[in-house]
Amino acid sequence: MVQGQQPPNPPVSDELREKAEKRVNQKMALLSHVGSYIIVNGFLVLIWALTGADTGNFWPVWVMLGWGIGLAFHVFAYLTGKRSDAVRDKMLQKELEKVKKEQGNT
Repeated sequence: MVQGQQPPNPPVSDELREKAEKRVNQKMALLSHVGSYIIVNGFLVLIWALTGADTGNFWPVWVMLGWGIGLAFHVFAYLTGKRSDAVRDKMLQKELEKVKKEQGNT
């Protein structure tokens, strides 16, 4: 191997690739949601500032709160989804061990 070159990556199983793709897709969806929230609500604040800031009625807050609740649920689902996958994998491993023991006893 030539100095400075990295060794070739070992082949990845289909199951690992599928899990990685799922996580990447979830992360991209969350980032897209956050980006949309920031851009749209920033635009609404700009409209408010240009048209009615002197009235003192900050109406974009209602959109921010409503959408913010949905965004919070999305963040929560993303963060707990990784943990639930890990918990599911541990439970699956335990069940596989039980099945192996049962198969060995019969």
